[in-house]
Amino acid sequence: MTEKIAENKSLVLAAQRWMADEQGMERASLGPAEYVAYRMKISPAEAQALVAAVYKLEGDSD
Repeated sequence: MTEKIAENKSLVLAAQRWMADEQGMERASLGPAEYVAYRMKISPAEAQALVAAVYKLEGDSD
């Protein structure tokens, strides 16, 4: 299930936008996966898969 979520480009891009909100994460005192789960209202496992997909996407663009 989490693999399908990580393959959904629109969800990955949404997660990437939330991860870019460093001030929001800092105010909430949450890490990237926790913040993505909170903002997107998804499970922690789904958020972790999306965060990994974002990091992979960002690594591929270098």
